Amino acid sequence: MFRNLFLLIAIGLIIWIIQGFIRRSKLSPPRTQARSKDMVQCEQCKSYLPKDDAVSMNGQHFCNPQHLQDWNNKH
Repeated sequence: MFRNLFLLIAIGLIIWIIQGFIRRSKLSPPRTQARSKDMVQCEQCKSYLPKDDAVSMNGQHFCNPQHLQDWNNKH
């Protein structure tokens, strides 16, 4: 009697653990390509942004094309 109860509890526990792993694997976001963690400063507004998102010209970085254009008009 107790042996059968123990087996039922053990099987239930194993099923519960497996379902937890399945749920966790479905919820985890897919891995994406690693982005650069380097930060640069916009020459125009002095805000910081990831280098991958910056508009760059002649070693200078800008947060958007408009700031690049404004910088070129000033200098």
